[in-house]
Amino acid sequence: MDAVDVNSGDIVEDFVLYPKSGYMTLNTGGNYVFDGINPNPYYSNKFQVSINGGAKTPVNWNSHTVLANPVKAKCNASFERNVVIDHGAQTVTYTLKVTQCDNCKEERYTENYVLVPKFPSTYAVNISHTIVDKE
Repeated sequence: MDAVDVNSGDIVEDFVLYPKSGYMTLNTGGNYVFDGINPNPYYSNKFQVSINGGAKTPVNWNSHTVLANPVKAKCNASFERNVVIDHGAQTVTYTLKVTQCDNCKEERYTENYVLVPKFPSTYAVNISHTIVDKE
């Protein structure tokens, strides 16, 4: 299986996020919305971003939010990430489809960080994932 990742919806195109450490989502109490204030201001300086191949810079929390959708997946997995910001309904929906090799035994923890345009902290955020095994 050739692993190909896809980002769609309101996810910023051509970005690379650089978290300063792994497994941060294990310490956020299930809050996977990073906006410079929540889940804790401690995380505001834990990300850098490169957009369109540019230099690494701190995330501009005035214009962007980082979402995570952590999952354990088998090796050689592909990830389809989609974020929809619905301003009318005041919701943000982050769905993740993981297609993984059924033959692999090793599991890896992947946080699936994405960069999206800033949205109000009052919006309801729904984060979910599905896992599909493929031979």
